[in-house]
Amino acid sequence: MRMETITDPTIEPVAPPPVSSRLAGRPDLLTAQKVEVGIILQAMLGTPAAAEYMESNAIDPQVAQRVLNSPEQRRGRHDAFGIRC
Repeated sequence: MRMETITDPTIEPVAPPPVSSRLAGRPDLLTAQKVEVGIILQAMLGTPAAAEYMESNAIDPQVAQRVLNSPEQRRGRHDAFGIRC
């Protein structure tokens, strides 16, 4: 069975939604998500667990060290639970 594409000239194409503003600032969305998870793990389980997670997920060691040891240098603000606000 062959399907044909039907185009309607009266329907304008829809642009994809913008990247979440929560994760904006990093060129690689997957890396940004992993860093966010690492920050939440740090708040929940401590720095060693977060560092282990980041290492096992191939986060650049310099990024992991900066994010976990210098919260004031993070690209966003996080609450006490590691949630970006």
